[in-house]
Amino acid sequence: MILYFLGTAASEGVPNELCTCPACREARRFGFARRKPPTLAVITKYKDTMLIDVGTDTTDYLNAPLKAIFLTHWHKDHTYGLYKMRWAARKIPFYAPKGGADLTILSEPKNLEINFIKAGDVLRVNSLKVTALKLNHQPETVGYLIEGRRKRVAILYDTKGLPEETFKILKKRKPKVAVIDATYAPGIDRPDHNNVDEAAEIGLEVAERVYLSHISHHNLPFTKLVKYVSETYGDNVSVAYDGLVVYI
Repeated sequence: MILYFLGTAASEGVPNELCTCPACREARRFGFARRKPPTLAVITKYKDTMLIDVGTDTTDYLNAPLKAIFLTHWHKDHTYGLYKMRWAARKIPFYAPKGGADLTILSEPKNLEINFIKAGDVLRVNSLKVTALKLNHQPETVGYLIEGRRKRVAILYDTKGLPEETFKILKKRKPKVAVIDATYAPGIDRPDHNNVDEAAEIGLEVAERVYLSHISHHNLPFTKLVKYVSETYGDNVSVAYDGLVVYI
């Protein structure tokens, strides 16, 4: 199984328009520090491909037939790319929670085949089993546990901490990798998203390997963030970045 990180930012992207914070200044100087809104591709060894969220236009980075799109929730930073994606030349099965659904997409889905799901639902996408997981975020938000043959990955954003029922599922299933919301810098405590330390600690409780994503410009600049995470958590926690490919 391959994870292809097409977008690893929070809603504003990095750099944010006209912002002069350290993270945005660094991203204007160095392309590797730039981030697009959240978009993650999961590719099996059979080359079956699906997307988790479509926060950005994927045309220049991924133009393969999609077996499915799974949406975590309907905030615009997770759906920007759908407005173009729905015009795809082939039908695409699309799964999303119902709460906060975008009326434009619902009324004009074009080639998106819309299916509503809720936490606890289990679906099959060819060789993969996908379980929707409850997360702590509004409107209605789900993460996903994706299971192949001996390979499991948990996608956990947007969230602040994890509900107990989700902890129990992940503790039992023991994913190899967790991709988790790390919106804010260490020490920032907000009710809507994790900071870096919260994300890393939660991730290490439920998975062998952790990738921090959904990173906003309210976080540390890219190079300082990588240094902080490496020195604090060692090799088992990494900062995801746009273009990163992870083989599980």
